[in-house]
Amino acid sequence: MDFSGFLGNQEVKSALSAAFKAGRFPHTLLLQGEPGTGKRTMAKRIAKALVCRHPEKAPCGSCPSCIRARAGSHPDIRLVEPVGSARSITVDAVLKVIEDAHRVPEEADRRVYILVLGSRPSEAAQNKLLKILEEPPADAVFLLVCVSAEQLLPTVRSRAQCFTLRPPTVEETAAYLVDREGLAAEEALRLARLTDGNIGRCLELQKTRGGVEGELQAFDLAQTLAHEALSIHGDGLLKAVLPLYKDRVLCREVLVRLEILFRDACVLRAGADKLLSGMSQTAEELCALPRAVLLQRKEQMRELIRRLDGNANLNLLVTCLCAALREKSGRSVSPDDQD
Repeated sequence: MDFSGFLGNQEVKSALSAAFKAGRFPHTLLLQGEPGTGKRTMAKRIAKALVCRHPEKAPCGSCPSCIRARAGSHPDIRLVEPVGSARSITVDAVLKVIEDAHRVPEEADRRVYILVLGSRPSEAAQNKLLKILEEPPADAVFLLVCVSAEQLLPTVRSRAQCFTLRPPTVEETAAYLVDREGLAAEEALRLARLTDGNIGRCLELQKTRGGVEGELQAFDLAQTLAHEALSIHGDGLLKAVLPLYKDRVLCREVLVRLEILFRDACVLRAGADKLLSGMSQTAEELCALPRAVLLQRKEQMRELIRRLDGNANLNLLVTCLCAALREKSGRSVSPDDQD
């Protein structure tokens, strides 16, 4: 199975290639990973390989099946994803997949279903999906895509072989941005460092309000405020928050990043490594705080975002942010609460 052009994740690519070559490709595959790591891209590459007419070098990219798959028109590949504002595929969509999966493939040896489960997969849709995963047709393959397998029902997870995708190295991502997106080397490296190598996030930043510069400001401010939360004196806190008093949008972006950063620190303290903030070093430093305090800070940031969205007074809200970050409870927690 050819994954050329798909950066990083060598262990995942090797395992999938070996299973494909040995004719032991699983009926249900689960690809998980933070947004922007290429889960959907990999699922489409796998689907193309599974219908390719030249399995010895699949996907070859040149046979009629590969051409149709690339165009999104292959009759044996189905992409199912949330529609509109929904955060989950619907029960009706799953029922259509179940009905379709029992049909004979039209061109290839099997039918492939890419199911983008969404950020909040509904339990009802998962229960319907479970029926087909428990006894899948011999010529059907299901590729499930989600941020985390923990979002899924244990019964669904147990039916799938799970692989976690992670961002490439910063250097690999920077080279990709130069070669494929035409960015200058300095800008590409800065963008790759900002996102910890997350290519999808890099591309997204090109479209966001304020672009890279706006993102950098929010990113730098969030890191600065996190460091002030660790500082004994926190003398730079009041100076650091000055830009927030004048910009509600910037304030919200900083609060969101702080919430994710405290979440990442909680994840690290739990022994996991699925980080979302792009600030892994700062998250590791925050692990010096007790777990209970990290959870408290995360919830405080979420509450401040809720208040900001409710049109709270910006000056008072920034003052509350300072108070939350400088709360002394983190330094007086008993040793028993450290883990």
